[in-house]
Amino acid sequence: MMFTLRRDGSFTVASIALAATLIAAPGIAAGTGADVAPDVPVKAAFLYNFAKFVEWPALTAGAPIVVCIVGHDGIATAFVETVRGQTISGHRLDVLRPLDSATWSVCNLLFIADAETRRSAGGLDEIKRLPVLTVSDNKGFALAGGIIELYVEAGRMRFAINLDAADRAGLRVSSRLLGLAKVIRNSHVQ
Repeated sequence: MMFTLRRDGSFTVASIALAATLIAAPGIAAGTGADVAPDVPVKAAFLYNFAKFVEWPALTAGAPIVVCIVGHDGIATAFVETVRGQTISGHRLDVLRPLDSATWSVCNLLFIADAETRRSAGGLDEIKRLPVLTVSDNKGFALAGGIIELYVEAGRMRFAINLDAADRAGLRVSSRLLGLAKVIRNSHVQ
């Protein structure tokens, strides 16, 4: 992967940090279907980096980025630890644990754990045109219209991005993030 240097050096630092977190992060046990200890902090780090490399055009200056985590207490706790004291472009990060889909419209980033995706399908349909970055570790989530799907390949955490779903939601995904992802358009992998 090639990085170009901006005058202030921030592109290189951000790109290296993104690549290090998203590619070189410790893998998880592939094929087990169950969470293992390293997988939880890795998923939390992915969520943080997704928030850093996605733009919400409708997000007003100084408003918080609201991150909602559904169905996994461990990821919620790890995410809070990961983002403690952090801001993204002047936006603090607020973490919510919504109990039902009625409040998902206030989320900027919504992570739904694999175990909750079937139960949450109706709620996802209701927000697919809202500026909510939907993320899940459910197999087939991106092909089914979710925006980002986390998955394991060769023992490493990877991700797929459904650009059509991101466009429908009015979100802008950084080319740096797309360069690391499996890109899906019109239910086809590119």
